[in-house]
Amino acid sequence: MFYPMKKMLFLILFTLFYASQTITAQNCGVNRWSIKTLSDIDTIKIDFQQIIPSTVHEQISLEIPTDKKSRLESETKVYSIDCFIVGFKKESDDKDIHIIIKDTETGETMVAEIPSYECFEIAKTSRYELFKQLQVWFIDNIGQPKSKFVYPEKPIPIIITGVGFFDFNHGQKGMANNGREIHPVLSIKLK
Repeated sequence: MFYPMKKMLFLILFTLFYASQTITAQNCGVNRWSIKTLSDIDTIKIDFQQIIPSTVHEQISLEIPTDKKSRLESETKVYSIDCFIVGFKKESDDKDIHIIIKDTETGETMVAEIPSYECFEIAKTSRYELFKQLQVWFIDNIGQPKSKFVYPEKPIPIIITGVGFFDFNHGQKGMANNGREIHPVLSIKLK
């Protein structure tokens, strides 16, 4: 009779522990969220070793896809872009760091985002530590994101590397007309 009680107590404690972990982990975004966070099954199609040099202009010149249900071919590529950071903030809903990057030649802008490592979907991936370290690096080297946009006095020259992504155009500040983003950002280097 003692064994079933012990088992029942274990199940109750396990359930409480699991519930507390689920409650403290932040569930985040929508709109192709698993693709944005590299937690979709097609992430295995990305060649993280082959980094393609690009520009903001090239990215925002890509044709708008008609079907965005699964990961697109151009979303299996990692790009490296010389650009400027001209604004950033912490998103209120998904807690990502939203970065406005600007082309060094044309002045055109697009969005790049560092996913919040606090999100439940991120915590389950092998990239949890990467995103955590990247957010710490960003705060230490670029600045503390706030809930409203921070605009540096001078554009900050960087090389940003990350996966190409097509978002739905929902009026984000700095967003390209074609919805193209670098999401997620994998690294940032000051120039």
